[in-house]
Amino acid sequence: MFPDDLGVITCRCVLEQDKPILFASHAGGDWQMYCHDSNHDFGNESALAEEMRVVHIAHLVARDSTLNQIADLPIDMGAERAEVGGNWTRFKDQDDPV
Repeated sequence: MFPDDLGVITCRCVLEQDKPILFASHAGGDWQMYCHDSNHDFGNESALAEEMRVVHIAHLVARDSTLNQIADLPIDMGAERAEVGGNWTRFKDQDDPV
């Protein structure tokens, strides 16, 4: 289970368009959960400011309890799946050096 006070970065398409979370990252210790990382331009800071939101994990888990399957994801790891209820594939996911 996720900590009760956990904030997660997510995209507006998950929050406003009810798209499923298919990609999660714990890179650098921050939790991020998106419809998929390939749907967003992470090199465009103004687009990210418009698209990303910070929400409480409880809001996301209430919509999709299968997110709890990755609550043990270590720092600098990520996970993705093809569909809700599908198997999560875990992978190394570190933040790019600054």
